[in-house]
Amino acid sequence: MKNTITWFEINVSNLKQAMQFYNHVLQIEMKFLDLDVAESMAFFPDDGVNGALVEEEGYVAPEHSGVMLYFDGSSGIDPYLKRVEEAGGSVVVHRTIIADEIGCWAAFEDIDGNVLAFYEPTK
Repeated sequence: MKNTITWFEINVSNLKQAMQFYNHVLQIEMKFLDLDVAESMAFFPDDGVNGALVEEEGYVAPEHSGVMLYFDGSSGIDPYLKRVEEAGGSVVVHRTIIADEIGCWAAFEDIDGNVLAFYEPTK
């Protein structure tokens, strides 16, 4: 069965310390990858549902959120975004390329104000 959820991010204030914590707790080896983007990232092992730690300078976890949830958009993000708007939601970030070898993403706000996203891997 195909996973409905494909990607997640956990914001952190210190990537090195967070990597050490998750490597220890989960008994994994996270991979740091320089994607030439504003944030530093460390990736969880690519084994089913994937995710990363994202370092954000001065990050303070909000009281009521923290994890960004990405839904599977492998069949193409644009039809999903159209349906979001048809159902009363709004597009927060239109289809955006992360990197050619990684794919693209888009974010939306649902009717309750929750911000979620879709991930479309490179084919």
